[in-house]
Amino acid sequence: MVVPCEYVFIIAPGAIYTRRRIPLMTRAAERPTTNEQDAEELWDHLEGERPDGVTNQTLNLAHRAAGKFPELTNRYRSFAGPAAVVSGALVALAGVAVARRLRRGQNPDEILEQITSREIEQAAAVTSRQNRWWRLIVRVAKRRRSREDASSNTP
Repeated sequence: MVVPCEYVFIIAPGAIYTRRRIPLMTRAAERPTTNEQDAEELWDHLEGERPDGVTNQTLNLAHRAAGKFPELTNRYRSFAGPAAVVSGALVALAGVAVARRLRRGQNPDEILEQITSREIEQAAAVTSRQNRWWRLIVRVAKRRRSREDASSNTP
C-alpha cells in the first residue's frame, strides 16, 4: 500500500540539509447528520429509575439553594465544551443540606431563606461529636441485641 506523502527539508544549524518523508494528513470520516426525531428517539429508550415526587422536590430545592449563592457556583463551576455548568458536587452538597433541614420538618420557603453557603459547603462533613454519639448508639444497640439473643437461647 502506497501512502501519499510529501517531502520536507529539515534545516538544523551546522547540519546538512536532510529530506524526510511525512505522510499527508487524512480527513476524519464525517458523521451522518441527525435530525430532531433521531435525537428524541435516543432519549426515549434510557434505562434507569425516575426520582419520586419527594426526591424531585428536594433536588429542585437544592438547585435553587445552590443558585442563591453566586460565589459557590463560581467556585464549583466545571466546563463542558464552551458552556460553563455548575458541578454535580455542588448540587449534591446542597441536596444533603436541604435534606437535613427537610427531615427536621422545615418547609421549603424557610429553607431557602435560612440556608447559608457555609452550611452547603460543610454538608458532607460530620462533626466528631455526631460521630461519637452514633458510635455510642450503635454499641448500645449491639449490647441489647446480644443480651436478647443470650436470653432467648437459654432454656
